[in-house]
Amino acid sequence: MKGFADSQKWWRAEVKSEIVLSENGVDDLFGMLGDRKARPFFILDSALAEQEKFKGFLKTDSEMMFLFNATDSEPKTGDVDSVVKNVKDKSLNPDVIVGVGGGGTMDLAKAVGICLKNPKPAAEYQKHSLDIEQGVDIWTVPTLSGTGAEITPVAVLRGPGEKLGINTRHAAPRVAIIDPRLSEGAEKINRFFAMMDCYFHHYEISVSKTSEENAILDSLDGLALCRDVLSNDMSEYELETAVKSAKASVLGGSDTTGGRVGASHALSCGLSNASPHLPHSVAVTISMLGLSDLYSGGVYEETLRHLDAQKLPVPKARYYGVGKPDIEKMTKTALGMEKLWLSHFGEEWNETVTEEFLREIYSKIVAA
Repeated sequence: MKGFADSQKWWRAEVKSEIVLSENGVDDLFGMLGDRKARPFFILDSALAEQEKFKGFLKTDSEMMFLFNATDSEPKTGDVDSVVKNVKDKSLNPDVIVGVGGGGTMDLAKAVGICLKNPKPAAEYQKHSLDIEQGVDIWTVPTLSGTGAEITPVAVLRGPGEKLGINTRHAAPRVAIIDPRLSEGAEKINRFFAMMDCYFHHYEISVSKTSEENAILDSLDGLALCRDVLSNDMSEYELETAVKSAKASVLGGSDTTGGRVGASHALSCGLSNASPHLPHSVAVTISMLGLSDLYSGGVYEETLRHLDAQKLPVPKARYYGVGKPDIEKMTKTALGMEKLWLSHFGEEWNETVTEEFLREIYSKIVAA
């Protein structure tokens, strides 16, 4: 771990966040908050409260903490509005929102930070290029590696209509404390699928028609790390693997600054909107497995090998209640992901991505 904490910067693309490489992430967090005389409000994955290394959070003022059940659902716009209302009603006046957990918990923290200083409900900000003011400072402490959410300028939420991100530079965390040891308590299934999402993320940015050079270079480095992690049995937590995963995840955030994911993420939005309990990382895996004709770089075969290496079954949409009746809804959602289709196909994307094109893919996915 000393080697990790002393690592030279391994990402090329510029990121807004101050990235702190830590050997003792929780201690460093409280130390930095104290040094900066911050008044923090914590958003903590509720599952972490049972783990010894996170017990210190429970000693803080209970009014200054929200325990988020990330196992039950990804963050919803209603969750954001509820936390914001509570903080305002009680005049808690935090100057830092700290998200501790996986991608969903960190996204919730980002959205709360933004909405505390912007007047509308969270659902009103679930788009690109909106007039959004700088919010309360956001700090992140990832306890699961792969999402890149610790440094990305987006907060993905399930809204009343569909799952969309709050996309603004103000969503990028001010500080990200990276300690690979904090993922030790995560279940194998969560560690694996988070890295699968990271793998698809890097792959799509590496072949995108809109990615900048540094984003492509970062994505290729991230892809190599993901392949190394995913090709070996992840049943037991290993520090060396955790360090590689943490590095891949940071690259997943850095390459987003100059690159954008593509087809499998566009399709996964439709799947996620059809099933409220389908995790994003599983949705994007199902989507990629339905795109063997679209991606010719061997990613389909490699995905199957990664699943086999973990002795895990191939995930199916029907396992999450997604079937033929959902095809029209999913088609409508995916057709609206213009920026992702532009990333994959280029300027003439709408010549290929039609309703018929999407129905055919989703029909294949739900029949699998």
